[in-house]
Amino acid sequence: MEAPFVAKSWDGVTGPIFAGYGSTEMPWLVATYLCVLIAVILGWRHERHAYKAASTHPM
Repeated sequence: MEAPFVAKSWDGVTGPIFAGYGSTEMPWLVATYLCVLIAVILGWRHERHAYKAASTHPM
């Protein structure tokens, strides 16, 4: 990942600096969204199973 400036210290840096600057931003963004989607689906399945188990076996 390349920096959008040429400087040897932070004194020469002006303007915004983007952490995702370069060609690898989109794959990481897609991977992050997929991880979140998987976590939501697995969490939903777990909660559904736990709710059914709790409602069929009252304490």
